[in-house]
Amino acid sequence: MSVHEEIREQQKKLKGQGVKAHLEYFWEYYKIHTLIAVFVLVLISMLIHDIRNNKPYGFYAIMLNSGMSSAQDTLEQGFVPYAQIDTSKYSCFIDTSASFDLSIITETTIATSQKIMANIAGGDLDVLTADSDIFTYYANQQVFADLRDVLNAEQIAQYEDLFVYVDQSYIDYLNSEAYQDYISTGEFDHSDKYAVMADEYNKNFTTPNTDPSKMENPVPVGIRLTSSEKLAESGAYSMTNSIPVIGVMINTKRPEVALQFLEYLLG
Repeated sequence: MSVHEEIREQQKKLKGQGVKAHLEYFWEYYKIHTLIAVFVLVLISMLIHDIRNNKPYGFYAIMLNSGMSSAQDTLEQGFVPYAQIDTSKYSCFIDTSASFDLSIITETTIATSQKIMANIAGGDLDVLTADSDIFTYYANQQVFADLRDVLNAEQIAQYEDLFVYVDQSYIDYLNSEAYQDYISTGEFDHSDKYAVMADEYNKNFTTPNTDPSKMENPVPVGIRLTSSEKLAESGAYSMTNSIPVIGVMINTKRPEVALQFLEYLLG
C-alpha cells in the first residue's frame, strides 16, 4: 500500500471521531516533524529578539491571520511614538506574520499554538488579535482579561457595542471533571447544553455561541475592530473576510501599554 493510500485509509477511519482522535493520529505520525517545527519557530523568535539587541519588551502583540506580514513595520512605526516607547531601552514587536487554522492540523498549526501559549505562560504577550473564530477559540481557554477590569467607565460606554463575549459557565464546564471524562470516553450528558456545545465544537469546529443574551454568565473579553483606520492604513486583515477581534492578555506585564494599543487602533 502506498503512503497516499495509507493516509486515505486513516482519514476514512478518523471520519466523525472528533478533534481528539485527529490530534492523536497527527501526533503519532508527525511528532518529530512537529517538534522540529516548534524548535524552528522558537529559534526564529529568539533570533528576531536578538536582532533587536536583546532588549526587553516594551510591548508585544500578535495579530493572527492578518494576511499582511508587511503591516508590522507600519503598525510599529505608528505605535512607538504614540505610546512613547523608548526603543533605546525596549523593543516593540507587533507580529503580523503568524497564521493559525484550526480546520487543518499541520506542523505549523501546532507549532504556532505552542509558541503563542509559551509566550502567554511567560507573561511576554500583551495583546492578541485574531479573526473571530480563532479569537473565540483562545477566549474559551481563559487567556483574555475581563474588559470591565481593563477599561474605565467612559471607555466601556464607548466600546460596549463592539464587545465580544464568552460564557464563563461554558468555560467552567471545560474546566470540569465531566469534560475531562468526556475527553477520555467520548460520553457526555446530552441534557447539558454546555456538554453538547463542547461535543459539537470538537467534532465539527462549530464556534460556541457569542451572543451575550443567550449566555448564563457573559464576560466581555474582546473588541471588534470593525472600522480601525490604523489597521486599514497598515493593510492588516484587508484581504480577509472576517472582522478581527482584539483582546488583552489576562497576565500582561504591561496593561497600561496594552490599553494604549487598544486606543491607538480604535481611534
